[in-house]
Amino acid sequence: MISNGIDIIRVNRLESIKHLDKIFTLNELEYFKEHKALETKAGMYAAKEALLKSLGVSLNVYSFLDIEVIHNNYRPYFVFHNKLEEYIKKESLNFSLSISHDGEYAVASVICYKEVWNYFLFLLEKLIN
Repeated sequence: MISNGIDIIRVNRLESIKHLDKIFTLNELEYFKEHKALETKAGMYAAKEALLKSLGVSLNVYSFLDIEVIHNNYRPYFVFHNKLEEYIKKESLNFSLSISHDGEYAVASVICYKEVWNYFLFLLEKLIN
């Protein structure tokens, strides 16, 4: 299984959001103390939307708080929580995340893929059954 999701957001859209704690985890809110640019928040918001699109689900299924965007040497990646974490582990899913912003827009792209060996076994089982 390989799927992708992409999301673009107008950066100033986040100015009107009053309860960032409903969208971003405590770790993400801490990250914003050092990285205050609104573009950063918009990019991380777009990453969460793109992830849900790559999974083919909506916020009715999982919460934004189940998705955490972490940066390691400026390379973003996801950490999952609650039922979403269970689903990701059960399905052996991996993700590649890219976030960018320019001017008034931020964009995120997510590629979702299964570990090759597990996916091969999955396909083999489908062929046998």
